[in-house]
Amino acid sequence: MIVDFNLLDDSSRVWIFQSDEIISDDKIDLINFNLKSFLPNWSSHGRELKCSYEIKFNLFIIIGVDSSVNNASGCSIDTLTNFIFDLQSKTNLNFFNRLAIAFKSNDKVTIKSMSEIKEMIKNEEFLTETIVYNNLVKTKKEYINSWESMAIESWHKNLFI
Repeated sequence: MIVDFNLLDDSSRVWIFQSDEIISDDKIDLINFNLKSFLPNWSSHGRELKCSYEIKFNLFIIIGVDSSVNNASGCSIDTLTNFIFDLQSKTNLNFFNRLAIAFKSNDKVTIKSMSEIKEMIKNEEFLTETIVYNNLVKTKKEYINSWESMAIESWHKNLFI
């Protein structure tokens, strides 16, 4: 069952899928359509999942499952991953490029490759205070509190070594 994202418990499990490019509005419409078809039927061992999603900055798909109702099992997580792979083929986007890094630059979300980021660090254009998106957060609470953070406060700090 799909609910408003705000109604998910703070302990809800989240998965964040980042495109490696800004998504056009027509593709956002297609993604919304597919999510609204997939999520109501998504289940774990035959049990309905209380879930929701958000799309942020035409770049990120955030899926949440309220684990206080039912947990997503390994099989249901595999089903979600396969759904995202299917979205990739329908949209010609890549949601699994871990070398694409999103960050804020002049209040705009920008995406660069890891090699470009390392060059920006050398040129002091990407700083430890740069706001980045930590897509490794696990819960809604972490998503709300720590998804957007300074590079030095997330895994991105490793880029400065």
